[in-house]
Amino acid sequence: MKKHLKILSSVALLIFSINACSTAKSENENVKNNSHDDEFEYELNYMLEDDSATKVAYQQLFGREKSISEAKEYCNKLDKGASKLNLINNKYDELTNKIDEDKITERERDTILKIYFTIYRTSQNIYCPQHRDKEQIPLNERLK
Repeated sequence: MKKHLKILSSVALLIFSINACSTAKSENENVKNNSHDDEFEYELNYMLEDDSATKVAYQQLFGREKSISEAKEYCNKLDKGASKLNLINNKYDELTNKIDEDKITERERDTILKIYFTIYRTSQNIYCPQHRDKEQIPLNERLK
């Protein structure tokens, strides 16, 4: 009887171990699929954390999906040869037009522009590292 109990408990432990390993494996696959998006969202939230008005504007106007989409679109434009300065200036002009149309205030424009700039900078780290500015590249990578 004791022998059967030992075998039964060993089998139960083996089944539990296999189940735990397979669950971890499927979770790792999901993490891999979303790792860039999750890393992007983490860095973006970190950058926006210091200003509550910016954080609120981000949540109201962007959110996770739109900011990821904006980031990837920005990288595509850079890949096609667009200038970083021109892209941010275009956003500035677009938002300034909204001031002229009396849709937003200057302060709101500046807040929204800060969000775009943060999305663009963060996207360079995550989605298109080939377009990072020199100070975005860790020193140890630059000195290789």
